[in-house]
Amino acid sequence: MKPSTKRKIFYTIYFALVLLPAIAMLVSGYLRGNSMRDIAVFLGFLGMALAGIQLISIGRIHWLADALDMDKVYNNHHWVSLLSILLIIAHFMLLSFYNPIIATFLNVFKAPWMIAAGSIGLFGLILIGITSVLRKSFKLDYRYWLLIHDILTITILVFGMIHLFKVGYYTSHPFMKAIWIFEIAVWVVAFAYIRIIRPLRIGQKPYMVASVVGESNDTYTLTLAPDGHEGVPFEAGQVAWISTGHSPMVLSRNPFSYSGSSEREGEIRFSIKNLGDFTSTIPHLKKGERVYVDGPYGTFNLNDPRMKNGLVLIAGGIGLAPVMSILNTMADREDKRPVYVFYGDLNEMTALYGHEFDDLKPKLNLAFVQVLEKPLSEEYPHRGYISKDLMLEHLPQNYQDLFYFVCGPAPMLRAIEKHFDALGIPDSQIHEENYTMA
Repeated sequence: MKPSTKRKIFYTIYFALVLLPAIAMLVSGYLRGNSMRDIAVFLGFLGMALAGIQLISIGRIHWLADALDMDKVYNNHHWVSLLSILLIIAHFMLLSFYNPIIATFLNVFKAPWMIAAGSIGLFGLILIGITSVLRKSFKLDYRYWLLIHDILTITILVFGMIHLFKVGYYTSHPFMKAIWIFEIAVWVVAFAYIRIIRPLRIGQKPYMVASVVGESNDTYTLTLAPDGHEGVPFEAGQVAWISTGHSPMVLSRNPFSYSGSSEREGEIRFSIKNLGDFTSTIPHLKKGERVYVDGPYGTFNLNDPRMKNGLVLIAGGIGLAPVMSILNTMADREDKRPVYVFYGDLNEMTALYGHEFDDLKPKLNLAFVQVLEKPLSEEYPHRGYISKDLMLEHLPQNYQDLFYFVCGPAPMLRAIEKHFDALGIPDSQIHEENYTMA
């Protein structure tokens, strides 16, 4: 099935599950006749459905692996989660206007149980929002944050449903009750898939460390070999989540771009920068140690007809990882499409894969421009940042017909987006990867 068809099916189901409870409320003929309370409950239904459906949107369903842009999925997840929190807060605020005594029910120790359960669910939602937005500011380890996230998710769903059914103003209607039971069943299945079924499937195809090679003071190339299976194929430009340890059920799982060729049977390679969290364990991995890989995911595919005229690959820092995967794959396929690489880093000591670029140049129709922010050599030709003028200097006249792939930190992406606007590059010819997406 085509990725575009999978996307349509996914989003049809997604929006159906979000809107179903609210629509059922409107068509059931079971409105209570007070517009403010009806609107408040309508917003509460939408907020609760949105909160629950997030389990599916970030569930990394293998059937959708090549259909969903993971960068956009996670970015949208953050905004939709915030929207669900605002909807439920609006639900509480409108009910408080309708009946001021409800405002006092935020004190869960004095509120009736059915109302206290709703307040606990609301507090759980707010805590998820706070810990997600401020995780890095709090210096909260990703594994601990994920554990907190799961506990709060269960808290929200359990206490939210207690509130929903115990209040029972609208859910006493058999049709409404059936709709919500169905929604809950979907959420439970999604949670079970994410935390139990998928890890068990990953555990059936483990990898082992073949080598760990230092590329700079803080960046390493991790090469893995299949352990008891033929390997899982991937496309250049895709990503995977990896974890180490004795079980795929552990929480130390982070997303990384493949950096090796998709044509190398079985072997896979990741380029990983030490950021002080799980990534700090990479240089200490031993040959033969077991690693679990959840992937591949992502929509990038070198066979996309939009790339027929050639590619422009723009990377900043460790954002070079997927670019190396694309270049190595093209080299192994003897692909002679023109490819222009603009790579930015701090200086000569932090720049990556210099020798590999030298090996790739005779195999590809490649133009390579490396820009260093603070080069150690006073004579270095390209200093500062990747600019519009630099791109124009090295790109051909038909640059608007080329396909653009960009990967790097968010500030760099915003700057490159401005260059694209100035150059008149259509959005349909651009693919972005923000390596800080999760």
